[in-house]
Amino acid sequence: MIQVTDDMLNSYLDGELSSEDSKQVKAELLSSEELQKRLNTLKLVHKKLYSLKEDEVSAGFTSKVMSKIGRRKLAVPKQQKYFIFSVAAFITILCLVILGFSISAIISSSSAAKESLNIVDTVDVLSTGLVNFIKHLFSGKGLSILGSVFSLVIIISGYFFFEMQKRSKANLGNGL
Repeated sequence: MIQVTDDMLNSYLDGELSSEDSKQVKAELLSSEELQKRLNTLKLVHKKLYSLKEDEVSAGFTSKVMSKIGRRKLAVPKQQKYFIFSVAAFITILCLVILGFSISAIISSSSAAKESLNIVDTVDVLSTGLVNFIKHLFSGKGLSILGSVFSLVIIISGYFFFEMQKRSKANLGNGL
């Protein structure tokens, strides 16, 4: 007595079993009404599957799809380049604003204190003040704030990048 599975019944229907296995399955079928019901169900499935007609596509379907995909591939990298460029520009502008603010703060504090300095002394005072400001900016609370600002910029740009990818995929899907 063997355990007849659905795979064995499928093989039996397809004529893929050896003669000995086929005899054993046939004997089991004669003795089990449940097995006969399973076989009849599988016969119905086989009949329905073989009666299905394949969908037919036009002769130029593949070439149309490939040409549309090729055109879309060129558009997506341009959008990504513009997006990456805009994020880099924003971060650069943010850094320049911070640098400009620190220089203006140093100039206003040093010019009020020392009005009679020559150019070399002024540059020395400005560079020392700038170095001190940058040290303060990249230590303690300043570093936390700067890191938070940059993290926020990265999160926002990541969100927009993800949305742009979704739109590109949706446009690709709608364009076909």
